[in-house]
Amino acid sequence: MKHLKVIFLFLILANCNSSKESKEVMISEGKTFQMFAEIVDQYAENTLQNGNVNSFALAIYKDGEMYHNYYGEIDKVANNKPNDSSLYEIASITKTFTGSLVAKAVLEEKINLDDDIRKYLEGDYSNLEFKGHPITIKHLLTHSMGLKNKLTKGFEAIRNKVTNGTYDYKSDVYTIDHLLKELKAVEVDKQPGTIYAYNSIGPELLAYILEKVNKKPFAQQIEMFFKELGMNDTYLQASQNFIERLVKGYKGDVLAPIDHDPVYGAAGGAISSLPDLAKYMQYLIENKNEPWVKETSRVLFVDKEDDEQIGYLWQNIDTAEEEGFYYSKTGTSNRIQSGILICPDSNYGIILMVNNTSDEAIRDWEQLFFRDIEPMVITYPKLNLSSIFRLDFNDNPSKAFQNFRNLKSDTVTYDFALNDLNNFGYDLLNEKQYKQSIEVFKFLTEEFPENANTYDSLGEAYFVIEDYKKALESFNKALELNPDMKTSKDYIKKIEKITLQKS
Repeated sequence: MKHLKVIFLFLILANCNSSKESKEVMISEGKTFQMFAEIVDQYAENTLQNGNVNSFALAIYKDGEMYHNYYGEIDKVANNKPNDSSLYEIASITKTFTGSLVAKAVLEEKINLDDDIRKYLEGDYSNLEFKGHPITIKHLLTHSMGLKNKLTKGFEAIRNKVTNGTYDYKSDVYTIDHLLKELKAVEVDKQPGTIYAYNSIGPELLAYILEKVNKKPFAQQIEMFFKELGMNDTYLQASQNFIERLVKGYKGDVLAPIDHDPVYGAAGGAISSLPDLAKYMQYLIENKNEPWVKETSRVLFVDKEDDEQIGYLWQNIDTAEEEGFYYSKTGTSNRIQSGILICPDSNYGIILMVNNTSDEAIRDWEQLFFRDIEPMVITYPKLNLSSIFRLDFNDNPSKAFQNFRNLKSDTVTYDFALNDLNNFGYDLLNEKQYKQSIEVFKFLTEEFPENANTYDSLGEAYFVIEDYKKALESFNKALELNPDMKTSKDYIKKIEKITLQKS
């Protein structure tokens, strides 16, 4: 890991309209922030060593401070690290811009969420209803239109060409006129507003409706929105204009084709730099009480099947014990996996992008985002001792144990959750690092001898390696501390059954 000699803080000017770029100001190399940044960097560098990912771009906002960095190379062994001028295909994160414009139109009473969308369509669209229940603006925003097929044939054909790299920008044209014509033949086979089915048609129709009510081209509206937020390096449907700056991406080891979103690009056609996305994140957090920001993050639909709440094309809206209220959006193009998390109650946000969309790369991206980085952001300005322990353990288990013992009493500087440490043991167990997993669980039983769950976990690790004698000892100790520990009881029954079968 390269240690940072200078730590930077992005300060976004309060008046975004008058600012053409963000100021980059050197801040004090305070021990806590420097250690926080170095831990983040080390986790990113360690993830790169898995070999599944080319490069990461990361931005973290917390309590007025912004940290951003780049890791790896766009092309492996090419010495072309991403930088502030790199442009990323942010795919479905574009939908949140479209949703924001709709939220503004709703507040201005130009649109009503319960409007039948046929109010804004010219011609006969009698098919756009199910048993008298029409498709409304809200259904477009929440992917609950009730369509039998997620895409029309023409739209799907274009998307297939984009995915397989055969799309021709000159000859393969699909406009709003094509979509409106095909819309007359779609089938609505479910009551709108009842079933969640992620699709791109809704945002494109919303762009068309916004043109109707605002009497301006959608591209002009979105450009004005970017300028309001100071996002002067974000563009819609402009990949071909920025080929040299556009970050190449891979599907495993294979170079993936440039992405393209049909019609307006309202569902996924934006490209942006990391600093610009950081401005967007910071604006949403610092202006959380601004009417349109509150409206766009409001829950409009609950997907009961996946237990997910949807807003104005934002997803995963909820409230957590530590984070408070939060909402997020991910984007997956041919080349880039991206994600933005907004936690206004806890005053933090995270953006993470990776230029590889293989299953292994997306798994590494997800673990780096939510398992490694977010816990540290939640506890900052206290340093997350669980995260430090994980890094120390991977380098030297004895060092990890000693450091934890030395630091855990410093509750002013450090914070940790026993559950996070226990989960680390399970991560090792799931990775079949049995010896290391048992080392972690044994250490936790020694450090927290009154905690039944640590003994239960140790017993499970012994059970996996078929050391049933030690597993029983651990499970019995867990029950001694907590007679209601169900998992220990269940495992004891399993061991008894196995013992009888062998006898």
